[in-house]
Amino acid sequence: MKTLMISFVLGGLALTSNAQDIPKSQVPSLVLNAFQTKFANATDVEWELKGDDYKAEFEIGKRDHDVWIDKSGNIKKHKEDFPKSDLPAAVKQKLESEFSNYKIDDADKIEMDGKVYYQIELDGNNEERKILLSADGKVESNNVD
Repeated sequence: MKTLMISFVLGGLALTSNAQDIPKSQVPSLVLNAFQTKFANATDVEWELKGDDYKAEFEIGKRDHDVWIDKSGNIKKHKEDFPKSDLPAAVKQKLESEFSNYKIDDADKIEMDGKVYYQIELDGNNEERKILLSADGKVESNNVD
C-alpha cells in the first residue's frame, strides 16, 4: 500500500498517462468551484483531463502549482514549487545528514490525504536522485532518476 501511495505521489497521479488539454468551459462546475474556493488568487490557469481527474496548472505569486481534482470536486493532490530555503528543519537536517554529497536542484511541497510531503530532486557527481520526505524528515522513497 505504501509503495502504491509513493508511486501515486511521485507519478503525479500518472496512472493514466494520457492527458488532454481542455478549455475552462469543459471543466465541471463542481471542479471549478472547488478550485476557485481553495485557490482564489490563481493566475495563468490551464486545465487538463487526466483519466477521470482534472488537473489545473497555475501560478500564485511567483510559485507554480498543480492540483488534481476529481469530478465530484474533491482535491486529491496539490503540488507547489517550493523554495529550498523554506524547507522544514527536519527535512533540511535529513538532507544534510544522508544526502550531503548532493545539491538540491528542485523542491516541491505536496499535500495529499491530509499529509504534507516534500519531493526533492538532487544532483550528484554521477547521478541524480528524486526523494520524497515526510514533513518530519522521514524518507518515503529514494530513487535514482
